[in-house]
Amino acid sequence: MHIAPMPDSAGEFAEWKPAPGVFNEKFHKPDCKGADVRVRCWESSCGGYEDYQYQCFGCGAMKWEEGADA
Repeated sequence: MHIAPMPDSAGEFAEWKPAPGVFNEKFHKPDCKGADVRVRCWESSCGGYEDYQYQCFGCGAMKWEEGADA
């Protein structure tokens, strides 16, 4: 688990991949159907942390999930 927030620049992102059906309606903005949700992995430069960033490309909603290192 991270002790403090880490900047995006402290690691590297992988490519976006489709992640359909990942979120419930509470994640999306009111008029969004959530059809285009994608996920990408972020790995810290030191290799000690791996987290996942989910984003709905329909409404712009975003969520982070900590990896197994949490």
